Amino acid sequence: MWMRRGWILAAAGLLAACGERVEEPVEPDVTVVEAPDPIETPAEIAKSDGETDYQAVSGYGEGWYVSPGWPGEYPAGFAVLDPGVVVNGWSQPNSGVPADLECPLPQYANYQLWNRDRVEKDDLDFFVATKTFPVTLSQDASIEYVSDTGIKTLDLKTGDQLTYLRYLGEGFTIVSFGGEEYDINEAELREISDISSLPAPTEDQWVNVECEDGSRAWLLYSTMVDLPGVVASPIMGYGEASDIAPDDVAEVRAGAAAMANAYEGIEPEAALPDQE
Repeated sequence: MWMRRGWILAAAGLLAACGERVEEPVEPDVTVVEAPDPIETPAEIAKSDGETDYQAVSGYGEGWYVSPGWPGEYPAGFAVLDPGVVVNGWSQPNSGVPADLECPLPQYANYQLWNRDRVEKDDLDFFVATKTFPVTLSQDASIEYVSDTGIKTLDLKTGDQLTYLRYLGEGFTIVSFGGEEYDINEAELREISDISSLPAPTEDQWVNVECEDGSRAWLLYSTMVDLPGVVASPIMGYGEASDIAPDDVAEVRAGAAAMANAYEGIEPEAALPDQE
């Protein structure tokens, strides 16, 4: 055994002397791909402590609830499909003051919370201002709310008034009562209050963007989606969003038109181009 080992070592020495070497086993390179951070829920975003004091920046006064993020399980957004789009922007994000800036936007940009590349590249900043309104209880009731320690119950009496603050997503809403805020399932209020007879809440959804010329402006979602060359962001899947690929522009434009017509009572298929 020792002789055999000696021959092996000698052979290795000869190979080295001849300029050759014995290759040692090389472990394959392993690329570790870090999983992206999980998508924050609307409730988590709304209650996050960011650097921006949106109430102070916007100037929304009493009767408005201002908080980070945009509402909805699938938050809204808008995408720029055409070149040369220049939009009106605000230096102060408040719908009560006139737009005072011009902001050229890059073609294919998709301004949506889940488009992380665009959010990071342009340092996008989203918030929503919701006009609050009272919701009056029509009977005694106990409603469940979400707390840091689990599900709890809020006991209410006929005539009690909640203040509607904002919609979160997946049916959940923030209301206030007795100076405290509660995350509740809005459906629980439909049979025990007047909420079903009230108009939909007014929501001003704002995003601070970098314009193509390097300046910055606040843009109001409701003024963007009706502009030529701009459409509502396509839904790709939960937590998924990206800028629009040039080859996808026609499909995104047709899909946006179909959705717009669907909301007007027209079947979406009627707005889609014929498929070969």
